[in-house]
Amino acid sequence: MTDRKTDEEEIRRLHRDWYYSNFKINIPLMRTIFPTGEESFLMFNLNDHPYFGRDDLTALWSFYSRTGDWGLCEDHIMRLEVSGDMAYVVSEGTFPAWTVRDEDGNALPEDQYVDLTMGYRSTEVYKRDGGDGSPRWTMWHFHCSARPDDGAAPDAKTEKDSAAVRGLGNTPYSTGTRTDFSEYLEG
Repeated sequence: MTDRKTDEEEIRRLHRDWYYSNFKINIPLMRTIFPTGEESFLMFNLNDHPYFGRDDLTALWSFYSRTGDWGLCEDHIMRLEVSGDMAYVVSEGTFPAWTVRDEDGNALPEDQYVDLTMGYRSTEVYKRDGGDGSPRWTMWHFHCSARPDDGAAPDAKTEKDSAAVRGLGNTPYSTGTRTDFSEYLEG
């Protein structure tokens, strides 16, 4: 049996690996985060569509790797909870992306960087199960959606409740933790 701190560190590592794997579309790293098996993983992607299993996600990322390059996000964990063999992470941040090739992977007539930077919010559900029954933490569900502009006031609230005032990752009850990618960038 592992202790809670060790479990939280492992979930934080998987979360960091997940967002870092999005940087420059690192498919081998991405595949290590999810359980094996077609029916294990379910994603509601930021592109508004669902994906089922890591092979389905690999096909999507293979398309993206032909058509674009993605920057490194700025991610802030709002909440990380572990309870037994289940855990979840809620985060928000800014995801930079720019398109540099056509749908067939051909270079565009000129260097064209289309800034698609957008705010996101995500929820990740983890289970201590590698999909094959092995007792390793993997992500079983991911849901990502667009985040409103930082200065927007939520319905029935005031501007003091906007992300610009509270700060990314912060809640009225806690201070968020910015995801640190430095160990990946140093090597």
